Amino acid sequence: MNDGTSTGTLIREFVRLYVRNQRTHAGCGDAASTVQCHLMTELLREDGLTQQALVQRLSLDKSWISRATDALVAEGAIKKTINPVNRRSVNLSLTPAGRQRASILDGQLNQHGDHLLATASAEQQELVRTAMQVLLATVQQRTDSACTVVKKKTARKQTRLHLDRNKLSIQAANESDWSKIARLLQDLDLPIDGAQEHIHHFHLIYADDEMLGCAGLEVYGKYALLRSLAIKTEAQAQQCGKLLLQHMIDIALAAGVGHLFLLTTDADAYFHKQGFRKIETTKLPASLQASRQLQGACPASAIAMQLKIKKTN
Repeated sequence: MNDGTSTGTLIREFVRLYVRNQRTHAGCGDAASTVQCHLMTELLREDGLTQQALVQRLSLDKSWISRATDALVAEGAIKKTINPVNRRSVNLSLTPAGRQRASILDGQLNQHGDHLLATASAEQQELVRTAMQVLLATVQQRTDSACTVVKKKTARKQTRLHLDRNKLSIQAANESDWSKIARLLQDLDLPIDGAQEHIHHFHLIYADDEMLGCAGLEVYGKYALLRSLAIKTEAQAQQCGKLLLQHMIDIALAAGVGHLFLLTTDADAYFHKQGFRKIETTKLPASLQASRQLQGACPASAIAMQLKIKKTN
């Protein structure tokens, strides 16, 4: 019977009710949260993804992915390895125990899907199967096309720029720069939560008219949080980050800041070379708790570091 409802509407309504039913009656089959379940089963299909890739694939908030990742790492289900293309990000992979667990979860969720059709006739089940194969092939084709664009974009990033340091310049950012700052941070798998609120404390490094990187400060009186120090992949290892960092230190000094702090997941060795030293997160000044980075934008496993920049008499 055709009531005039479009096929697209029927698909959306089915997905909505199916997901709700799965969460109510199937869950993840073990103690994993729904986000952890999605994360593990996605890695079961393609291992070695970055957190940003998982954010995009699952359309979930990055802080949720970070918390789920930290929990699964602590449980021994996931391991982190340095991304060979961008050493400032990490790849996530299932451990042998995690792969076994994800396989069991995947099977339980598949059984739930099969159970929904248990009351349908064999003929009806075959019709549904045929329709799902058509739908799945269409969705996969669109996904593959999108992945091709991403891969081409990544390949371009791996081409190194040959920079003339005499042509580098650093400029203060403004609101109109936010879109390109956000795009750079997302490309490098860095958090953007709360960054736009401090756009007027961001500075950008350029080669002629091309933006190569950015960095920002969150100033809280005599303390400041250095955040979003990011350099395009093709411009890294050419002193751009060091030049921009020194500029931000000078800006902090001019603002009366005496202690500069930061949070990092995998760049602590780099910042150690620049004079920062690790500290316990519990020793971060209370005023910095206002930062979104300390409210979940950065994972709980992030390393806190401090640089004393107070002028000496």
